[in-house]
Amino acid sequence: MTGCQEKVDKDVTWPEWASRPVISAPAVTAGSASIVAGSNVEFSAEVSDDYNELSDYDLEVRYGDNVVYRHTESLTGNSATVELEFVMPFAAYLDAGDFYPEITLTVRNVENGSNSVRVAKENNVMVMRPESPEKLYIVDNSGNVLELEKGSGDYIYSTSSEALDGLGTEFWIAEKVTGTSPDFSGFVWGSENGVPAIVQEGGDAIKTPDSAGYGFKKMGFDIYSFELDKLVDYTVTVDRSAMASAEESGVSYLSMENVSLIKDCEMVFVGFDDLASMLQPDRFEVLDETTAKFTGNTQNWSIWYDVPDNWLIVNYAVNNTSGQLWITGTKSCFPLGNDDTVNELNYFAGDGKVRFASLSAVKDDNGDFSIMLYLKDGFALQLYRWVAWGTVISLESLTPDIGYITDDGIYIMQGTSFTPGVYLLKASFTNEGNASGVGATAQVSLEYVSL
Repeated sequence: MTGCQEKVDKDVTWPEWASRPVISAPAVTAGSASIVAGSNVEFSAEVSDDYNELSDYDLEVRYGDNVVYRHTESLTGNSATVELEFVMPFAAYLDAGDFYPEITLTVRNVENGSNSVRVAKENNVMVMRPESPEKLYIVDNSGNVLELEKGSGDYIYSTSSEALDGLGTEFWIAEKVTGTSPDFSGFVWGSENGVPAIVQEGGDAIKTPDSAGYGFKKMGFDIYSFELDKLVDYTVTVDRSAMASAEESGVSYLSMENVSLIKDCEMVFVGFDDLASMLQPDRFEVLDETTAKFTGNTQNWSIWYDVPDNWLIVNYAVNNTSGQLWITGTKSCFPLGNDDTVNELNYFAGDGKVRFASLSAVKDDNGDFSIMLYLKDGFALQLYRWVAWGTVISLESLTPDIGYITDDGIYIMQGTSFTPGVYLLKASFTNEGNASGVGATAQVSLEYVSL
């Protein structure tokens, strides 16, 4: 920086400014270059700031996109040595092989100036997955102990019993048991922030999922994703020969009206061909050639099978009931298999195929909605809820580059970075409005899905 003034008064008081703390020598050590997840490690770094006092630091550990450990602590003065001993977690999505966690130290000063440094590979430790046990155990709060046997691969475990009667209100999944209790000298999965995670003694148990009073036919666990796999002891049979035949606007279809479906129940399909090519992928998990698990929310549904297009969907049994979300629009349809489908929404153009002009969303345990859609260039979507189809929901897009909201706040339209494909539309209501839904607002997002 230069100037024209020949003399500068150096005896001035410079204003405070948000300097950046200096971080040096960040490192993780454990006595060896590689460790098994669940082992103790030590982190250290030198931090300083000559211009402003230090305020605090964050240490964050990631396995891919998942934050598996975070620690925050206050700092004082202009320099400090950060030293921290912690357990390198055994957490979901920990890959096998030469895996180095992403470890980042962020330091802030009192003027909110900050600096972040990631630990270099040569100063990090390799983290290995623990060896997968031959068995796991479900231990519930009623004193029941159930064996989970290893299935195909290294990570999938499931019960072998035909039905699980009397499962308590909560349970742990344990590597070892002592009597009727989980043995915390081994790995024990409980619950953190509502999802399965490794816990220590005194940690929360996993809440037993709702089975609508039917119990479970199978319970399984994936020790890679830390996700439960469950099958409710309730079966619905869809027999093509027993379905009612109808025609609407030249479209032939078969139907089963007002069918009670339970989340994670078993559905057996008789007289149909390849299930993967005809079932909605966001509410069915194909189990074998004739059987699928229903993964939508528990309620009464109507099942329609479009005969010419081999298209089977479930839609709300009653059109005008609260607690539902409908999607209408154009240039959009359900994805079937891994490609586009001819069953394109054309609601705005008054398409005669009104039986399939609107699609139903699935509601999760938090009351949020989602639906998987194939979106084409020029798509436009509108959301409806409650009794009146004319009720307007004011929308806010969390992903405007993919789908932005029109100025009137009603329609989701193609954004600047959109490319045709399969997307998961999520909607979370920030305001439910009055009893008829007037005044309701929702945040929506579109997330690309690779089938």
